[in-house]
Parts: sequence; structure tokens; C-alpha cells
Amino acid sequence: MTIMLQVLKFQLGHSMSSVRQFLQKPIKLDEGHFALGASDSSLRAKAREENRKRVRHMKRDLHELFGQHPSSRRLMRRLATVEHSLNTKGLEGLEALPVRVIARALAEMEGLVRDWSPTGLAELRSRMAVIVKTRPHDKAEEVDLSTPTTRAPVSVHGELAALPSDVSEVDHTEFEAMERSWVGFVPTAHGALATTT
Repeated sequence: MTIMLQVLKFQLGHSMSSVRQFLQKPIKLDEGHFALGASDSSLRAKAREENRKRVRHMKRDLHELFGQHPSSRRLMRRLATVEHSLNTKGLEGLEALPVRVIARALAEMEGLVRDWSPTGLAELRSRMAVIVKTRPHDKAEEVDLSTPTTRAPVSVHGELAALPSDVSEVDHTEFEAMERSWVGFVPTAHGALATTT
């Protein structure tokens, strides 16, 4: 008898939770008929919130990357421009940048980042690569490949290899500080001589 009561309680409890879940589902009006499910406006609101969340992750991860390398904002101007555009106008600001700037920022980012596990950095890299790959370059932005140039290529990735890089002069102490932040130590002249002899 007690087993039958337990089974009945379980079935009633299960039925009550099913009814509760059913009553919590949103109801939408679709062409004059009621239907269960989320409305189009709530789906759009969810999509907007997901987009905002992804942009926040991109901003946060890029800010943390620049925090690891304090003078890199000054040295990597195109990537700093991307950060500023994301902070002020979001993805629309990023997409409004010229392709040449985005391509150089992508090359700067790929040169700086070694660990792509932060999802914001990985998604930002992916978005920038898609923009560079799919959006046509303006005629004014294209590089004339027929004339030799003394500048080194920015990257080895297709279109990016043709773009010249910007070089900034910094004093030696700032260079050593940046190198220490990347590798953890600066090789000394004495240590280099000891290893070669």
C-alpha cells in the first residue's frame, strides 16, 4: 500500500511540475492564433543582449591585453584604434573602420597574442579577419606590388602580407621593458657572448 502511495505522489508531483513548466512558457499571438513560445520581440531582445555580451567580452579581453603590455597602446596604434572604436560605438564602430586599419590591427594583434583562449580576443580576431577577407579594399588603400619596397611584410596571411607595417622609434629602455613583458627577461650582452664562445 505504501508503494502505491509513493508512486501516486511521484506521478502527481511530476504532473504538477509539468503543469508549472507549461504555465511558465510565454504565449504569442501569431496571425490571430495563440501559440506557445517566445515572441519575435523577445527573441530579438535576447539576440541584442547576446551581442552586447560578446562585445563586452571583446572590450574586456582587449583591455586586459593592453594592461599586460603598458606601452603597447602607443606602439600598436591600429589595435588601439580598434579598442577605441569598440568602446565608443561597439561593433558598428569596428565595421566602420577602413579595411587597411583593420588589417594592420589584426596583424598587430596576432603578433602580440600568444594565448587565444580568452573568448573575446578570439572572436575579435575572427571578426576582423572576416572583415579583411570579405570587404573590398579601396583603390586608395591598395598597395602597389609592382614597385619594390623596403618595408617588411606585416603578416604571412594572404592579403595581409602585402600591407606595409608602421615602425615607431622608442628609446632602448622602453624597448627592453616591452621585451621583458613579452618574454620575461632581457638577454644581456655578457650572456650572449658566453653562449657563443
